[in-house]
Amino acid sequence: MEVHAIAKNVPMSAQKMREVVRQIQGLPALQAQAVLQFVPRKGARVVAKTLKSAIANAENNNKVKPESLRI
Repeated sequence: MEVHAIAKNVPMSAQKMREVVRQIQGLPALQAQAVLQFVPRKGARVVAKTLKSAIANAENNNKVKPESLRI
């Protein structure tokens, strides 16, 4: 099952955002949140906010536990 969350109108290049997203790719969702707290890039805040939204979507809409989610 896929859960989506989209951040629009972010004033940052896709290349800079990809650098942050590659660091959390393949991690469990809760571990990815912990990693993003310590990434010193501006894009990490946007990615963390979007990840938090995706986890909330999974819990509320699809009744999926956050521990079972992977990035």
